[in-house]
Amino acid sequence: MSKTYFKNLSLIVLLVLCQAGVGAQSFRVLVVASRARDHLKMIAAARPFFEQMAADEHFELDFTDDTSRINPANLARYQVFVMLHLAPFDMSYAQQDALRQFVEQGKGWVGIHAAGLTGRQFHLNDRYWQWFEDLMGNVVYSPHPAYQHATLVVDDREHPVTRHLPARIDIPDEWYEWDKSVRGNPDIHVLASVDEGTYHQNKPMGDHPVIWTNQRFRRAIYISPGHDPELLQDPAYAGLLRDAIRWAASSGPATASLPMSDRRVSYQQQYIPGTPGAPQRELFHRLKQALTGPRFTITTADTSTGTLIGKGHLDIPTNDSGHHYQVTFDWTIAVTDGRYTFRTDHYYEKPVGIGPTSEYTKIEYCWWDFRQGHPWHREDQRLFTGLDAAMVMVMDSLYKEVNHPRFRALVLYENGGWHVKYSWRARNWLAQQAVDSNFAIDYLTHTDSISDELLSRYRLIIQLDYVPYGWKPAAQEAFKRYIEEGRGGWVGFHHATLLGEFDHFPMWPWFHDFMGGIRWKDYIARFAKATVRVEDHDHPVFQGIPDSFVVQKEEWYTYDKSPRPNVHVLASVDENTYYPDTTVKMGDHPVIWTNEKVGARNVYIFMGHDPILFDDSAYRRIFANAISWAASTPSLPASAITPAPAHPRYHALAFYSNTVEQDHVDFARDIIRFYSDLAARHNFAFDTTSNWANCSDGLKKYQVVLWLNDFPHTERQRTAFQAYMEQGGTWLGFHVSGYNDRTTHWPWFVQFLGGAVFYNNSWPPLPARLIVDDNKHPATRRLPAHYTAPLNEWYGWQPNPRSNKDIKVLITLDPANYPLGKKDTIHDGDIPVVWTNTHYKMLYMNMGHGDAICTSPIQNRLFEDALEWLGTIHR
Repeated sequence: MSKTYFKNLSLIVLLVLCQAGVGAQSFRVLVVASRARDHLKMIAAARPFFEQMAADEHFELDFTDDTSRINPANLARYQVFVMLHLAPFDMSYAQQDALRQFVEQGKGWVGIHAAGLTGRQFHLNDRYWQWFEDLMGNVVYSPHPAYQHATLVVDDREHPVTRHLPARIDIPDEWYEWDKSVRGNPDIHVLASVDEGTYHQNKPMGDHPVIWTNQRFRRAIYISPGHDPELLQDPAYAGLLRDAIRWAASSGPATASLPMSDRRVSYQQQYIPGTPGAPQRELFHRLKQALTGPRFTITTADTSTGTLIGKGHLDIPTNDSGHHYQVTFDWTIAVTDGRYTFRTDHYYEKPVGIGPTSEYTKIEYCWWDFRQGHPWHREDQRLFTGLDAAMVMVMDSLYKEVNHPRFRALVLYENGGWHVKYSWRARNWLAQQAVDSNFAIDYLTHTDSISDELLSRYRLIIQLDYVPYGWKPAAQEAFKRYIEEGRGGWVGFHHATLLGEFDHFPMWPWFHDFMGGIRWKDYIARFAKATVRVEDHDHPVFQGIPDSFVVQKEEWYTYDKSPRPNVHVLASVDENTYYPDTTVKMGDHPVIWTNEKVGARNVYIFMGHDPILFDDSAYRRIFANAISWAASTPSLPASAITPAPAHPRYHALAFYSNTVEQDHVDFARDIIRFYSDLAARHNFAFDTTSNWANCSDGLKKYQVVLWLNDFPHTERQRTAFQAYMEQGGTWLGFHVSGYNDRTTHWPWFVQFLGGAVFYNNSWPPLPARLIVDDNKHPATRRLPAHYTAPLNEWYGWQPNPRSNKDIKVLITLDPANYPLGKKDTIHDGDIPVVWTNTHYKMLYMNMGHGDAICTSPIQNRLFEDALEWLGTIHR
């Protein structure tokens, strides 16, 4: 018989022995657990957890809480010692010395949570173990804060212990603190830290590592998180402990590491991108779209169960001469609301240019021998390290593709004073809300850095108990523009209405008006319980909220008058329900309202003094609803608010609205971006506003006024615009800005458009062929005789503006398009698309519906030349 036969037979026998549990194990692990009462639940759950891990990873395990097992003779049997919540002072001097020898011999040590209790405060009457403090990086433990969720940030994603972790993980723990960061110790390599901005510390450390290795010793790692057994249910944390033990047991440089499950190479990770609305369906389709490409083949896509199944394909290079392995694997993605689990198994490898054969075989065959120190080929290590790195990259790339935060929020809070406890509780709640609803948060404790550029990064500002005084003028102006022009949304709490002269600062007049023209007057110093009654049940902020709810403890500010005449009141407090009763009352007492006179979606929620508020489900729901509603204000691109050039050729002002049809909002965002970029290149000033109250005498400062997706609705605004045009102003209008029918009641504007009144439309939006009637006009001089415009909703007019002697039609809908539409169809007719009224300096364009309008380079010439013509026509 051939040698190949015996080799294959040996592999089969070896696999059979492994399946039967007879094969030799690769290493032995001793877990010594604490007997401390605080950790008994964790210890009870940890035993079966580690036993299952040992079975999956093929190592031997002994689990005990008997510290007498820590002696030189017994420790000689093990390659790894896991110190599970066992504090260093729980060992006798002899046991401490035995562990020191074990670690200094180069064996593996994994310390978890309470293993990090260093410091002389625990050794008042006995000898202090200085060696262990050195092992821990020369840091001394200090009291920890309450058990709470926080974000773990992975500092080193290349290390074998942390390479399978996501970049950020939200997990709960007590978050141990020390007298200083270990990062300054040259022997310490930090693998992960906790983001102190995501929880309430006992004593902030600033830089706060929680997982690190001590490089003075060959395999020593400390993992601070680990207080509660719920962590063991987290796949990321479970994988962290598995990889830490595997790394601690390795005999050489830990450069090859593959996760195993049921004796097979298998990667499994749960991801929580968070998708609101109908999360399973939306997330399913986003994943399905992201899985298109050369690496993945989808074989099953079951929307009803949220299951995606398929094959994966990778090329793993193993040298610089073209040698590589082709690797295939099975993958399954299970999608549930707001999260998905990615699992892979059934790996097969095929060498290309390596060894005597080029066939696919199970990767476990080669991996098993490699782990035993018997590689099949000198390039095996590069196969396994390359495969592991490729899988981590593939899984991370998929996650990044489906997990772009819906928006960023800027949270202002006071890091001190009477409201700091509320603010810290709010931060903890917001951290979880951000994870659940897929948005990102940044925090500020002062307003000095607020500018247009800074605020352009955020869809939402949350003013969390931050006062409206002491702001620098530049910050005030940037904030004012953000709110008035609807560049994002705003949710304010409590201290935001501390309006008056405080701390030697004058009252901010604009903020006074924004809050309804009120001035702070008094408060209930000893607090009172009260009932809040909802006034506008249909407002999105009160979705799922009962008609009334009780606030257990609040100061209940009073003001010099009610803001009701100047704002839209959503809820008020019933002063008859105060307990204990008080004379500090104001009669009509709104406590939640919105100012509808500015562009931003905004809501003020008075309640915000005591952290007990977050124990109330109604309060949490109102807060969450307010975030969701206010953040739906579309934010402008940063380029839309860049400073104007020092000497612009002309000034243009574009009006738009955020509360109109979404396709019209999308167009406004795109055309703002287009014109902002153009302004930077062509040296003109391009300002934008969603506050139509700016349609006033101030228009005379601008050479061009643009209406992007709306038109003036008040008599005052219309009169101001008419005066501007009749005094020589210029106007560029898009799509719905020219809409008018019998309900518009603005006869001057109908004549301004040449008598054109909306008659019909095509639906849904479709591309259309257009005829350029006049290619000598400055706006159309660079257009061909015909071109196809992108998707748009096309309007028909009756009477036809072409019949007006003052109207010059520049572009017309080609009759070859007819019938145009599917649901609503234009069958025939002469339909002008772009025209100018020669009695005025104006141009109307029917384009402006949806997010495809600016995708045509040909049509973009029209948009560019039209604005240039209007902007320079005065010269």
